[in-house]
Amino acid sequence: MTGPTYDVSRSPVPVDDCEACLELAARRDTARAVFDHSAVSDANVRMRAHLRQEHGG
Repeated sequence: MTGPTYDVSRSPVPVDDCEACLELAARRDTARAVFDHSAVSDANVRMRAHLRQEHGG
């Protein structure tokens, strides 16, 4: 089994003109502001899945 093709130590970057990406990034930023590391991780996982499904990345 091979690992991911992206660096999981870095946060995924939202696509600028994508409403869903921007919403997920806003959730992540809010979670970071209150030191909710679990929610930050959840937002990153959701964004990676969204990026794969919707943006081919």
